[in-house]
Amino acid sequence: MKQRRTAMKISPQAHHEASCHLGANEEDVRGILAKAGKPLSAYDIIPLMPKKRGHAVAPVTVYRALNHLAAHGLVTRIESRNAYVLCRHPLENHDCLFFICRDCGGATEAPDPAVSKILRKEADALGFGINRQILEITGLCKNCAKKKSAA
Repeated sequence: MKQRRTAMKISPQAHHEASCHLGANEEDVRGILAKAGKPLSAYDIIPLMPKKRGHAVAPVTVYRALNHLAAHGLVTRIESRNAYVLCRHPLENHDCLFFICRDCGGATEAPDPAVSKILRKEADALGFGINRQILEITGLCKNCAKKKSAA
C-alpha cells in the first residue's frame, strides 16, 4: 500500500530557520529577544535562560547561540550597545538602520534602501569595500519625548 505524501507549505521564514539548524539554546535566546522589546546584551539574556531551562547556563552558551543566530541573519548586533535584537527582515539582504532611544533603550530597525544606496555609492567612490552596514541613530522615541515634554 502506497502512502501518499502531501506537500506542506511552509513560510519562507520557517524554511530559513529550519535550514539554520537552530538548537534549543538558539530557540531560547530567540524567544527571549522576541519578548524583550528592546536590545539585550548577552549578560541581560543569561539570567533569563535558567527560567526557560530550569538550570544555570554558562555565558559561553549564550554567546554561541547569539553568534549562530547572527551568522544566519536572525539577530543583529547593535554595536554601540553591545546588544542584540531580532532581525525584522531575516530573509532579505539589507543594511540595517537603527533608531535607538537614549532614555528607554528601545531600538527600531528601519531598513532604507535609499540610505544604503547613498552610503554604498560613497564607499565605491572611495574604493572602499563594505562588508556590512549598520547605521545607528540615537535620540528620543516618541513615547520618551512625550514624557519629557509633559514633565
